Amino acid sequence: MKRTLLVSTLMMTVFLASCGGTEPASETTAPVTEKNEAPTEQVPDRWEATAADTEVSHIHGAGFWQDGRPVIATHTGLMEFREDGWYELSSNRHDYMGFELVADGFYASGHPAQDSPYKNPLGVVRGTEKGETLEIRSLEGEADFHYMSVGYETESIYVYLEQATKELAPGFYRSLDGGVSFEPMKMDGIDGRGIAGIMADASEPERVFVYGPDGILVSDDGGDTFEPFNDQGNIVTMAAAKGQLAYIAKTGTSFDLVVSDLTEETETTVELPSMNTESVPIELFIQEGRLLLGTSDNSVYVFDDEQWMQLLKAGKIN
Repeated sequence: MKRTLLVSTLMMTVFLASCGGTEPASETTAPVTEKNEAPTEQVPDRWEATAADTEVSHIHGAGFWQDGRPVIATHTGLMEFREDGWYELSSNRHDYMGFELVADGFYASGHPAQDSPYKNPLGVVRGTEKGETLEIRSLEGEADFHYMSVGYETESIYVYLEQATKELAPGFYRSLDGGVSFEPMKMDGIDGRGIAGIMADASEPERVFVYGPDGILVSDDGGDTFEPFNDQGNIVTMAAAKGQLAYIAKTGTSFDLVVSDLTEETETTVELPSMNTESVPIELFIQEGRLLLGTSDNSVYVFDDEQWMQLLKAGKIN
């Protein structure tokens, strides 16, 4: 789950809140018909129904697959929600960190499964085919990015590196080539601001937001310079879609969810579901009017057709 970290960098105090190989697809040939149809490929379903009473822990990312199904990244791999409940991918059961969906897959970091050929930590991983195929982009065996955001359409990557690698010192970095290489962000304009997280714009490659107790700041030059976007108070999590932002602000012990239309410059408040009073929103995803929310007690909610549905309660599979 996302954590809160106190980081001292020069004149600013920054605290960030975020806490195997591919199997070949089998092929079968369809019966010959009068129309002489070409053979069709039958791809096996490598997702297994999650057993009742399973406890899900350490949700490090969430959203909607390209087919619309909700997905979460957990301590033991990927899980998706179907009409009859939760399913888990039987392969590549890695402890994904910084899991971020993009238009045709996802990016992540984290730690490999025990039987995996990958080095620990994973560095930057690009996943396709719902996680059945993985490609290491860089920093395998060197970096574990807990704080990573990726543009859904652009695949621009913005990260905070906690521990030094062979070539990179701790700090904020961007990658505009899909995680192959990284360059430092100057972060001018955030002195004295508290930062709880970082969010890449969905469709503008060099636009990135940072958020925290002082509201939201925005940069249009890849994180070199920032200016205030709004001062809506303590922002605990954010999400971005094309032309939209969604964010959750905390006031006292209550939370407010706001969806901002960047084109129309309008904001709409969405009533949050009834949550455990001790849980905190940590994951938020927005796509085509749908919202997915994950909380610190490993609960998962989906907002669709103007109503919330709880998919997972305190991490327990019914």
